[in-house]
Amino acid sequence: MMTRIAVCLVISSLAVAVRAEAPRFKVLHAADLAAELQSATPPDVFDANAASVREHAGVIPGARLLASYKKYNVALELPADKKSALVFYCANTLCTASHVAAERAIDAGYTDVSVMVDGIFGWKKAGQPSAPIPGQAESLAPKAVAALARDHGAVIVDVREGEERYEVVPGARWMPLSKADDAKSWSAFAGALPKNQTVAFYCASGVRAKIAAKKLAAQGYATAYFESADQWKAAGLPVAKGPAQ
Repeated sequence: MMTRIAVCLVISSLAVAVRAEAPRFKVLHAADLAAELQSATPPDVFDANAASVREHAGVIPGARLLASYKKYNVALELPADKKSALVFYCANTLCTASHVAAERAIDAGYTDVSVMVDGIFGWKKAGQPSAPIPGQAESLAPKAVAALARDHGAVIVDVREGEERYEVVPGARWMPLSKADDAKSWSAFAGALPKNQTVAFYCASGVRAKIAAKKLAAQGYATAYFESADQWKAAGLPVAKGPAQ
């Protein structure tokens, strides 16, 4: 009789220990996060990776980069609203930096905290887009940009002047680089862009497109650029008649 009681006590103790060690955050996978980012109220996503991982694998478009997964400044790096939906990720299913970062947010009083446990490598294996580290701009081939726009909602922007726009990429937005130094115009332009999608620029040769891409990337957007509508057309992609005569 005593043996059975002892066994029950051991089992009960183990169950309590397992519950005590259970994470307080919600667990997401790549597909779950991708769906949430397409919703009307996407979460704030935080990258807990080391710089070397970010440089090699990129980041999830729109993700904010934590200064340190263990010692990041909660007041400066997380949103003020403690009810904000937060999602942390790191490298892969074996990486726990995101777990530590998430627990730190919960300790600070945040109530809607998740970890995307697949990490950036699992995210990419699932066919989801990555972006270079914010502040950098990636040169992409037109077909790669077209695929991002078709499959992941990337935005394409023409930065040429109006008189140059004889042919345009269908559906591309227009923001001439000559207006980029006007703070009001640029702020209105950037504010209308989705932060969780890649923004790809083009011009006549790629020079202005790269300038615009780097400027926007410095504000935390995932950006890319390609040369021109001519390059787009040469790749076998459709162009439309522009407003220039």
